[in-house]
Amino acid sequence: MASRSASPLRVFIADDSPPVAEMMKELLTDPGRVEVIGVGETETAAIESIERMRPDVVVLDLQLKTGSGTDVIRAVRANPQLARTRLIVTTNHASPELKAGCLGLGADDYFDKLKELGALAQRVRELAEAKAREAG
Repeated sequence: MASRSASPLRVFIADDSPPVAEMMKELLTDPGRVEVIGVGETETAAIESIERMRPDVVVLDLQLKTGSGTDVIRAVRANPQLARTRLIVTTNHASPELKAGCLGLGADDYFDKLKELGALAQRVRELAEAKAREAG
């Protein structure tokens, strides 16, 4: 494969708030490196979209319009075809217990939306760099 650069990191956002999802999309998009490929507001929409689109990363709010982010974690981790999908949990209701529970279910990262958006964006950039290195 000649001089074509690696494909961008493909991110799906699951959040119950369209304005927050749009803000996340703007925060994370980095043309050529990070592409937001979809957004879902409910557990069902998120799971169906993730299974269909197979993103590299899911940025997942725990509170969805219907259903729960924890159930999305369970569904993704139960699907062998999504074994490499990174799950990054975001929440406005952060607590050490909730973080431990999410990581225990199989989430890869956990960020407080009120205090850690910069760290979230940095983590996604790191994942994009790692994908580019793997592509060689």
